[in-house]
Amino acid sequence: MINTLADLLKEFSEKENQRLKELDITHPPTIGTMYEGLTANILHKALFKGLNLVIAKSSFIKGSEKEFDVILAEGEGEPVPYTDKFIFAPEQVLVIIQVKKTFNAKEIGDSYENLMLIPNLYVDLKAEDYMCRLATDSIHNTLQRSITDYQQGKLSLEEEYVYHSLITAATLPLTIVLGYNGLKSEASLREKYYEYLLGKISSKDGIIKGYGPNNFPSLLVCGENSIIKLAGFPYNAPLKNSPKGWWDFMASTHMNPMYLFLDMVWTKLSYKYKLPSVIFGDDLETPKMTPFLSCQITKLGEMMGWNYVFHDFEKKDLESIEGTIDWEPFYIDDIQFRVMNILCACGELDFSEVPSVEKDALEAGYESLDAFIKSLCDTGMVARVDSNKICLISRGCQVMMIGDKIIMGENNSGRMNNWLMKHKDEFLPFR
Repeated sequence: MINTLADLLKEFSEKENQRLKELDITHPPTIGTMYEGLTANILHKALFKGLNLVIAKSSFIKGSEKEFDVILAEGEGEPVPYTDKFIFAPEQVLVIIQVKKTFNAKEIGDSYENLMLIPNLYVDLKAEDYMCRLATDSIHNTLQRSITDYQQGKLSLEEEYVYHSLITAATLPLTIVLGYNGLKSEASLREKYYEYLLGKISSKDGIIKGYGPNNFPSLLVCGENSIIKLAGFPYNAPLKNSPKGWWDFMASTHMNPMYLFLDMVWTKLSYKYKLPSVIFGDDLETPKMTPFLSCQITKLGEMMGWNYVFHDFEKKDLESIEGTIDWEPFYIDDIQFRVMNILCACGELDFSEVPSVEKDALEAGYESLDAFIKSLCDTGMVARVDSNKICLISRGCQVMMIGDKIIMGENNSGRMNNWLMKHKDEFLPFR
């Protein structure tokens, strides 16, 4: 479903963009209004009925003087007298979109600065239940650690700051910049964005606020190319994949931007309204992305701040990255199967209470119990509680024997079932 609608929206967006460009209209406010209307129309086509959602153009959020091009909110806003604009309470707002007909180096700064203070509006708001679920999944997917590790002070400084960033991100609306024309290549979009950030570096003599990970937009689109924040929903970057606490929190791609747009908006709505996973199709493919920015918390004198590293790629290398990455379950051995069955039933396992596991792991070829535990933690579905104790952090983990193989994967969204259906001929002895 998501792929089909993404293709239709891309075709619609391109045709309407071309039609608007061909109109003999040069009045900038009118041009802006037309593209805001086009964006609101695209968003309307992406929504599900019966959710009490409202799309408003050129409207406001209480606590901010800025006007936002398109807002998706739950429930009615307060009308601005004698206009078609509205004011929404922060807790109503789910998505904020800034619209640009032509996206260039100047617009990168304008769009960033129009959205950068959004987190300030949500500092004292109480988190809803769906935000807690979203934050928990984001932490598990990114840190691959148990929530209790933070509560028990077991996180490193770098992990702790990423933890807080993910918690905050789950409480914020999606912030999207949608540019229809302008920078032509993925390489130029990355370079101009980085050039803008180079002008915002703090020093001991002057602190420039508003450039932490949560201030960056969730999604920035310019024509065919996009920059995405990997804040755990729906895209994440496991911290273990980067050395010394660096977090690859932003990436770029030239995949259909309407797919990314839908995936982000629908993921937000699916957590809030518990929408069926079937809307995402079989959920067996993830867009290939190229790392754009990595960040790491650091100390400058007595102050804490974020360091950033830009990943420089040649234009031809970026253009060569195509398609998607296929999801597949983990293939596990007999001893892992035994332990995972215990975890699925009990949630945690203390190896000191089951000494036979260490003996069996050594006989199975593992160098030590620690090596065996690491093999489970490397799946991202299990976390270490202490030296001899692990817990399950995946929601909907499923383990099963198929033929002569044992597989394990997340099935909360039906992903494992979809994978089995796709590969049934490889496992079933009959047709």
